[in-house]
Amino acid sequence: MSLSGLWTALTENRVETRPDHPDPRLRGRTYAIPFGRVWKAARELADGGLRGWTLLEADEDEGLLVAEVKTRVFRFVDDVTIRISLDENAQTRVDMTSASRVGKGDLGTNARRVRRFFRVLDRRIEAGPETILDPGASLSGGSLPGSLALLALLLPLPPLLAACTPAEELQETGEILEEEVPSPTRNFSGRVYERDIVFLTARGDSALIVPWSFRSRTRPGGVDREIRSWLGRGDGWDAFLAESWETPPSRVPWRILPRGPARLIVGPGDGLERIFYQEGPRRLEVVLGDLLIEWTGQRAQTFRIHRGTLLLSDRRAQGFILDLSRARASDAPAPGSWAVLISGDSLQLVLEAGEQGEAGGEELYRGWARLDFTERRWRGLQLLWENDRPFEPARRNVPVSWHLVSPGGDLQGHLDAVNPHLEVREGEGPVLPVDGLIPVTGSLVVEEREFPVFGFLRHREG
Repeated sequence: MSLSGLWTALTENRVETRPDHPDPRLRGRTYAIPFGRVWKAARELADGGLRGWTLLEADEDEGLLVAEVKTRVFRFVDDVTIRISLDENAQTRVDMTSASRVGKGDLGTNARRVRRFFRVLDRRIEAGPETILDPGASLSGGSLPGSLALLALLLPLPPLLAACTPAEELQETGEILEEEVPSPTRNFSGRVYERDIVFLTARGDSALIVPWSFRSRTRPGGVDREIRSWLGRGDGWDAFLAESWETPPSRVPWRILPRGPARLIVGPGDGLERIFYQEGPRRLEVVLGDLLIEWTGQRAQTFRIHRGTLLLSDRRAQGFILDLSRARASDAPAPGSWAVLISGDSLQLVLEAGEQGEAGGEELYRGWARLDFTERRWRGLQLLWENDRPFEPARRNVPVSWHLVSPGGDLQGHLDAVNPHLEVREGEGPVLPVDGLIPVTGSLVVEEREFPVFGFLRHREG
């Protein structure tokens, strides 16, 4: 240990993480993991999940956790503050302050507490190299440095030197419960949050698709919100809901809100359970069932596949639900197309555009799949147009069939559009942007196994 580090341990009793901290282990965390998941895990740790911790305050709107930590031997009480926010790239940022109430030096106690908290938090949320975005974020080594331990043995401990002794700190290590208005620290100005929830099912010749689209855009002085929903059947599409409104500034603008005839039922931990629409005698309800699998992308996207139920008047249909969340800066390019493809319980596949080919012009896809209860991932997928047709309102062609292929050839297949619903978006120039709701059918070959698929493609172009 350097002399400067030794001096710090003897003369300072407070540690605060920051991205430029000279100790890489004290730089906090930036996770490509949704805020809600990180918040839930951090709150559980602060609320007794770590030995000696007592939660005093939890404000999810502020992203603030305040706790006391009582040491075992001398029963000193230290103060901990954890701040969880979204950074400018819509990634989840976690910072922490740990301070001793007594003593001029803490012998490294607060630094060890911070390192241990992040080690356990990483395990709770299953964070890894793809979801921890900070350089130098390894948190190895929670024991007392050798030179400092020797000094502790040679020097008597003054009554108010530290909040707890090194030996006591070591006793705590590993004794953890088993698992499982914008401010300077939480600035949401100029961001767009998207959440798409799509129910889909196909039984023989009968197919039903119900996409719900929630959008919120922050700006100085408020949040612009939108809900849209459609019902797709074999005989066409019904755009049965379109609501736009403004709300005051919010610290949680990504939360979806009900409006007009649309209602939401939210369970513990802000988990969405039901969406329903009722206007007069007409009633439609989407019920999210068991979560089958969840994936997190590198740009704060979250994809969840649930079992689901659709209640439509007196009809009940069982199927699957895709719950997709994305965020971006308001001046960033709009996200591209995405799709969900289902082959019963055997295969569920999600595709998202967003990568560029080697030449820079071709848009490539990422893929996530649940295949017979196991997980598969692909990068560099090509979704190539095989046939197209004119769409005169936008003065451009739109695809009606595609060929999907992975770089290694272990995923490939063919898809055909079935009764698409196309809308023209506002734009400049003679060729206008298009937003398409496109049911698709076809077949996929995955690792030499063929699957008939039915799905939904949200086509965005321009």
